[in-house]
Amino acid sequence: MKRFLPLLLLILTLSCEHRRTEPPRESRSLSDDLGNPVPIAEPPTRIVSLAPNITEILFALGLEREIVGVTEYCNVPTAAQAKPRIGGLMNPNIERIVESHPDLVVMSTSGNMRTDYDKLTGLGLRVFVTNPQTIEGIFKSIHDLGTLTGREPVADFLVSSLEDKKRILLKRYEHHRPRRVLFLLSLNPIIVVGEGAFLQELLELARGENIARGSSTPYPQLSREEIFNRKPEVVLATHDVAGSVDHILSAYPEWKSLPAVQSHNVVLLDADLVTRPGPRIIEALEVILHAIHGEGE
Repeated sequence: MKRFLPLLLLILTLSCEHRRTEPPRESRSLSDDLGNPVPIAEPPTRIVSLAPNITEILFALGLEREIVGVTEYCNVPTAAQAKPRIGGLMNPNIERIVESHPDLVVMSTSGNMRTDYDKLTGLGLRVFVTNPQTIEGIFKSIHDLGTLTGREPVADFLVSSLEDKKRILLKRYEHHRPRRVLFLLSLNPIIVVGEGAFLQELLELARGENIARGSSTPYPQLSREEIFNRKPEVVLATHDVAGSVDHILSAYPEWKSLPAVQSHNVVLLDADLVTRPGPRIIEALEVILHAIHGEGE
Protein backbone atom coordinates (compact mmCIF):
# COMPACT_ATOMS: atom_id res chain seq x y z
CA MET A 1 0.00 0.00 0.00
CA LYS A 2 2.87 2.37 0.84
CA ARG A 3 4.28 2.22 -2.68
CA PHE A 4 0.97 3.47 -4.09
CA LEU A 5 0.68 6.36 -1.62
CA PRO A 6 2.77 8.90 -3.65
CA LEU A 7 0.72 8.15 -6.77
CA LEU A 8 -2.53 8.60 -4.86
CA LEU A 9 -1.35 11.95 -3.48
CA LEU A 10 -0.36 13.09 -6.99
CA ILE A 11 -3.81 12.21 -8.36
CA LEU A 12 -5.54 14.09 -5.54
CA THR A 13 -3.27 17.12 -6.06
CA LEU A 14 -3.95 17.24 -9.83
CA SER A 15 -7.68 16.88 -9.16
CA CYS A 16 -7.64 19.85 -6.80
CA GLU A 17 -5.62 21.91 -9.29
CA HIS A 18 -8.14 21.08 -12.03
CA ARG A 19 -11.01 22.25 -9.86
CA ARG A 20 -9.16 25.49 -9.07
CA THR A 21 -8.38 26.31 -12.72
CA GLU A 22 -11.91 25.67 -14.01
CA PRO A 23 -14.41 27.97 -12.28
CA PRO A 24 -17.79 26.48 -11.42
CA ARG A 25 -20.53 26.98 -14.00
CA GLU A 26 -22.36 29.37 -11.71
CA SER A 27 -19.46 31.87 -11.73
CA ARG A 28 -19.31 32.12 -15.53
CA SER A 29 -21.19 34.54 -17.73
CA LEU A 30 -21.79 35.14 -21.43
CA SER A 31 -22.25 38.56 -23.03
CA ASP A 32 -25.37 38.85 -25.13
CA ASP A 33 -25.66 40.93 -28.29
CA LEU A 34 -26.40 44.04 -26.24
CA GLY A 35 -23.09 43.53 -24.47
CA ASN A 36 -24.70 42.63 -21.18
CA PRO A 37 -23.25 39.71 -19.18
CA VAL A 38 -25.72 36.90 -18.55
CA PRO A 39 -24.84 34.34 -15.86
CA ILE A 40 -24.32 30.76 -17.01
CA ALA A 41 -26.06 28.87 -14.22
CA GLU A 42 -27.31 25.30 -14.24
CA PRO A 43 -28.95 24.38 -17.57
CA PRO A 44 -32.38 26.07 -17.62
CA THR A 45 -35.47 23.91 -17.33
CA ARG A 46 -38.03 26.62 -18.12
CA ILE A 47 -37.33 28.80 -21.17
CA VAL A 48 -39.47 31.51 -22.78
CA SER A 49 -38.76 32.49 -26.40
CA LEU A 50 -39.85 35.90 -27.64
CA ALA A 51 -39.15 35.44 -31.37
CA PRO A 52 -39.83 32.74 -34.01
CA ASN A 53 -36.18 32.35 -35.04
CA ILE A 54 -35.19 31.85 -31.40
CA THR A 55 -37.86 29.19 -30.99
CA GLU A 56 -36.50 27.36 -34.03
CA ILE A 57 -32.98 27.45 -32.62
CA LEU A 58 -34.12 26.14 -29.24
CA PHE A 59 -35.98 23.25 -30.87
CA ALA A 60 -32.96 22.49 -33.05
CA LEU A 61 -30.89 22.23 -29.87
CA GLY A 62 -33.30 19.63 -28.50
CA LEU A 63 -34.92 21.87 -25.90
CA GLU A 64 -38.57 21.13 -26.66
CA ARG A 65 -39.35 20.03 -23.11
CA GLU A 66 -37.71 23.09 -21.58
CA ILE A 67 -39.72 25.62 -23.63
CA VAL A 68 -42.66 26.91 -21.56
CA GLY A 69 -43.67 29.95 -23.62
CA VAL A 70 -43.49 31.23 -27.21
CA THR A 71 -45.01 34.07 -29.23
CA GLU A 72 -48.12 33.71 -31.34
CA TYR A 73 -45.89 33.85 -34.43
CA CYS A 74 -43.79 30.82 -33.44
CA ASN A 75 -45.14 28.19 -35.84
CA VAL A 76 -42.05 26.15 -36.76
CA PRO A 77 -41.55 23.34 -36.02
CA THR A 78 -45.10 22.06 -35.72
CA ALA A 79 -44.54 21.16 -32.06
CA ALA A 80 -44.02 24.86 -31.30
CA GLN A 81 -47.67 25.49 -32.06
CA ALA A 82 -48.66 23.46 -29.00
CA LYS A 83 -46.56 25.56 -26.63
CA PRO A 84 -48.21 28.18 -24.34
CA ARG A 85 -48.55 31.58 -26.01
CA ILE A 86 -47.26 34.70 -24.28
CA GLY A 87 -48.40 37.29 -26.85
CA GLY A 88 -46.70 38.93 -29.81
CA LEU A 89 -43.17 40.10 -30.50
CA MET A 90 -43.88 43.77 -29.81
CA ASN A 91 -46.59 43.21 -27.22
CA PRO A 92 -45.73 40.16 -25.10
CA ASN A 93 -47.82 39.57 -21.99
CA ILE A 94 -45.32 40.29 -19.22
CA GLU A 95 -47.64 38.92 -16.54
CA ARG A 96 -48.01 35.65 -18.43
CA ILE A 97 -44.25 35.40 -18.84
CA VAL A 98 -43.70 35.86 -15.12
CA GLU A 99 -46.41 33.29 -14.32
CA SER A 100 -44.54 30.71 -16.40
CA HIS A 101 -41.61 30.98 -13.91
CA PRO A 102 -38.84 31.00 -16.53
CA ASP A 103 -35.21 30.60 -15.57
CA LEU A 104 -34.23 31.97 -19.00
CA VAL A 105 -35.95 34.41 -21.37
CA VAL A 106 -34.47 34.83 -24.86
CA MET A 107 -35.23 37.98 -26.87
CA SER A 108 -34.27 39.48 -30.23
CA THR A 109 -33.53 43.08 -31.12
CA SER A 110 -35.51 42.51 -34.33
CA GLY A 111 -39.13 42.76 -33.27
CA ASN A 112 -38.86 42.83 -29.49
CA MET A 113 -38.91 46.13 -27.61
CA ARG A 114 -36.27 47.54 -25.28
CA THR A 115 -39.01 48.54 -22.83
CA ASP A 116 -40.00 44.88 -22.48
CA TYR A 117 -36.36 43.95 -21.88
CA ASP A 118 -36.18 46.56 -19.12
CA LYS A 119 -39.39 45.26 -17.54
CA LEU A 120 -38.24 41.65 -17.55
CA THR A 121 -34.76 42.35 -16.20
CA GLY A 122 -36.28 44.75 -13.68
CA LEU A 123 -38.32 41.84 -12.36
CA GLY A 124 -35.13 39.88 -11.80
CA LEU A 125 -35.51 37.49 -14.74
CA ARG A 126 -32.44 36.19 -16.57
CA VAL A 127 -32.74 37.59 -20.10
CA PHE A 128 -30.46 36.95 -23.06
CA VAL A 129 -30.69 39.10 -26.20
CA THR A 130 -29.61 37.78 -29.59
CA ASN A 131 -29.30 39.81 -32.77
CA PRO A 132 -28.12 37.74 -35.75
CA GLN A 133 -27.75 39.90 -38.87
CA THR A 134 -25.59 37.56 -40.95
CA ILE A 135 -25.15 33.82 -41.42
CA GLU A 136 -22.13 33.96 -39.09
CA GLY A 137 -24.32 35.84 -36.64
CA ILE A 138 -26.85 33.02 -36.77
CA PHE A 139 -24.11 30.50 -36.08
CA LYS A 140 -22.98 32.63 -33.13
CA SER A 141 -26.53 32.70 -31.75
CA ILE A 142 -26.71 28.92 -31.98
CA HIS A 143 -23.39 28.62 -30.14
CA ASP A 144 -24.46 31.17 -27.50
CA LEU A 145 -27.76 29.45 -26.77
CA GLY A 146 -25.99 26.11 -26.70
CA THR A 147 -23.61 27.47 -24.07
CA LEU A 148 -26.41 28.96 -21.97
CA THR A 149 -28.46 25.77 -22.00
CA GLY A 150 -25.71 23.19 -21.59
CA ARG A 151 -26.09 22.01 -25.19
CA GLU A 152 -22.65 23.00 -26.48
CA PRO A 153 -21.97 19.67 -28.28
CA VAL A 154 -25.35 19.82 -30.03
CA ALA A 155 -24.74 23.44 -31.06
CA ASP A 156 -21.26 22.61 -32.37
CA PHE A 157 -22.60 19.72 -34.44
CA LEU A 158 -25.50 21.78 -35.79
CA VAL A 159 -23.28 24.67 -36.89
CA SER A 160 -20.74 22.30 -38.43
CA SER A 161 -23.51 20.59 -40.41
CA LEU A 162 -24.87 23.92 -41.65
CA GLU A 163 -21.40 25.07 -42.71
CA ASP A 164 -20.90 21.83 -44.66
CA LYS A 165 -24.27 22.20 -46.39
CA LYS A 166 -23.49 25.82 -47.28
CA ARG A 167 -20.13 24.89 -48.80
CA ILE A 168 -21.59 22.02 -50.86
CA LEU A 169 -24.51 24.16 -52.01
CA LEU A 170 -22.38 27.09 -53.17
CA LYS A 171 -20.07 24.71 -55.01
CA ARG A 172 -23.01 23.51 -57.11
CA TYR A 173 -23.74 27.03 -58.32
CA GLU A 174 -20.25 28.51 -58.58
CA HIS A 175 -20.23 28.59 -62.39
CA HIS A 176 -23.58 30.34 -62.81
CA ARG A 177 -23.37 33.93 -63.97
CA PRO A 178 -24.71 36.68 -61.68
CA ARG A 179 -28.24 37.86 -62.47
CA ARG A 180 -29.93 41.17 -61.69
CA VAL A 181 -32.44 40.64 -58.87
CA LEU A 182 -35.23 42.66 -57.29
CA PHE A 183 -36.43 41.46 -53.88
CA LEU A 184 -39.78 43.03 -52.96
CA LEU A 185 -40.74 43.45 -49.31
CA SER A 186 -43.78 45.64 -49.91
CA LEU A 187 -45.85 46.58 -52.97
CA ASN A 188 -47.44 49.80 -51.77
CA PRO A 189 -45.18 51.57 -51.12
CA ILE A 190 -42.49 49.66 -53.01
CA ILE A 191 -39.92 48.65 -50.41
CA VAL A 192 -37.08 46.35 -51.37
CA VAL A 193 -34.06 44.59 -49.91
CA GLY A 194 -31.13 47.02 -49.89
CA GLU A 195 -27.57 47.40 -48.68
CA GLY A 196 -27.05 46.11 -45.15
CA ALA A 197 -30.25 44.06 -45.00
CA PHE A 198 -30.07 40.53 -43.70
CA LEU A 199 -31.34 39.18 -47.03
CA GLN A 200 -28.65 41.07 -48.97
CA GLU A 201 -26.07 38.52 -47.84
CA LEU A 202 -28.23 35.67 -49.13
CA LEU A 203 -28.61 37.41 -52.48
CA GLU A 204 -24.86 37.92 -52.78
CA LEU A 205 -24.11 34.30 -51.89
CA ALA A 206 -26.72 33.25 -54.44
CA ARG A 207 -24.86 35.18 -57.15
CA GLY A 208 -27.62 37.71 -57.42
CA GLU A 209 -26.86 41.34 -58.33
CA ASN A 210 -29.29 43.26 -56.18
CA ILE A 211 -30.61 46.22 -58.21
CA ALA A 212 -30.84 48.17 -54.92
CA ARG A 213 -27.28 47.44 -53.91
CA GLY A 214 -25.51 50.57 -52.70
CA SER A 215 -28.69 52.02 -51.21
CA SER A 216 -28.34 54.30 -48.19
CA THR A 217 -30.73 52.20 -46.09
CA PRO A 218 -31.25 48.44 -45.66
CA TYR A 219 -34.84 48.70 -46.88
CA PRO A 220 -35.08 51.51 -49.43
CA GLN A 221 -38.22 52.68 -51.16
CA LEU A 222 -37.96 52.63 -54.96
CA SER A 223 -40.25 54.11 -57.56
CA ARG A 224 -41.93 51.94 -60.15
CA GLU A 225 -39.95 53.83 -62.80
CA GLU A 226 -36.61 53.04 -61.14
CA ILE A 227 -37.43 49.34 -61.16
CA PHE A 228 -38.57 49.50 -64.77
CA ASN A 229 -35.33 51.21 -65.80
CA ARG A 230 -33.07 48.80 -63.87
CA LYS A 231 -34.61 45.82 -65.66
CA PRO A 232 -34.30 42.99 -63.11
CA GLU A 233 -33.85 39.52 -64.58
CA VAL A 234 -35.40 37.93 -61.49
CA VAL A 235 -38.08 39.29 -59.18
CA LEU A 236 -38.47 37.75 -55.72
CA ALA A 237 -41.23 38.42 -53.22
CA THR A 238 -42.67 36.63 -50.23
CA HIS A 239 -46.21 35.27 -50.12
CA ASP A 240 -47.25 37.84 -47.55
CA VAL A 241 -46.28 40.62 -49.99
CA ALA A 242 -48.03 39.23 -53.06
CA GLY A 243 -50.45 36.36 -53.34
CA SER A 244 -49.58 35.76 -56.98
CA VAL A 245 -47.60 37.11 -59.91
CA ASP A 246 -50.83 38.62 -61.25
CA HIS A 247 -51.14 40.54 -58.00
CA ILE A 248 -47.82 42.25 -58.72
CA LEU A 249 -48.59 42.93 -62.35
CA SER A 250 -52.04 44.31 -61.65
CA ALA A 251 -50.43 46.89 -59.36
CA TYR A 252 -47.70 47.78 -61.90
CA PRO A 253 -48.79 46.66 -65.37
CA GLU A 254 -45.80 48.24 -67.11
CA TRP A 255 -43.61 45.63 -65.41
CA LYS A 256 -44.96 43.05 -67.86
CA SER A 257 -42.08 44.00 -70.16
CA LEU A 258 -39.40 43.41 -67.52
CA PRO A 259 -36.92 40.63 -68.40
CA ALA A 260 -37.96 38.79 -65.22
CA VAL A 261 -41.60 38.70 -66.28
CA GLN A 262 -40.87 37.91 -69.91
CA SER A 263 -38.77 34.89 -68.87
CA HIS A 264 -41.22 33.81 -66.13
CA ASN A 265 -38.70 34.46 -63.38
CA VAL A 266 -41.02 36.05 -60.83
CA VAL A 267 -40.86 33.78 -57.79
CA LEU A 268 -42.89 33.91 -54.58
CA LEU A 269 -41.10 32.60 -51.50
CA ASP A 270 -42.13 31.39 -48.05
CA ALA A 271 -41.61 34.38 -45.74
CA ASP A 272 -41.27 32.17 -42.66
CA LEU A 273 -38.34 30.43 -44.31
CA VAL A 274 -36.33 33.18 -46.01
CA THR A 275 -36.75 36.01 -43.50
CA ARG A 276 -35.95 34.16 -40.27
CA PRO A 277 -32.33 34.17 -39.10
CA GLY A 278 -32.44 30.67 -37.67
CA PRO A 279 -31.32 27.08 -38.27
CA ARG A 280 -33.15 26.84 -41.63
CA ILE A 281 -30.98 29.60 -43.11
CA ILE A 282 -29.11 27.29 -45.50
CA GLU A 283 -32.42 25.88 -46.68
CA ALA A 284 -33.45 29.48 -47.38
CA LEU A 285 -30.22 30.04 -49.31
CA GLU A 286 -30.95 26.97 -51.42
CA VAL A 287 -34.46 28.22 -52.22
CA ILE A 288 -33.09 31.60 -53.30
CA LEU A 289 -30.35 29.99 -55.40
CA HIS A 290 -32.92 27.85 -57.18
CA ALA A 291 -35.21 30.86 -57.69
CA ILE A 292 -32.42 32.85 -59.33
CA HIS A 293 -30.63 30.16 -61.31
CA GLY A 294 -32.82 27.07 -61.47
CA GLU A 295 -31.23 23.68 -60.76
CA GLY A 296 -27.54 23.76 -59.91
CA GLU A 297 -24.88 21.64 -61.55
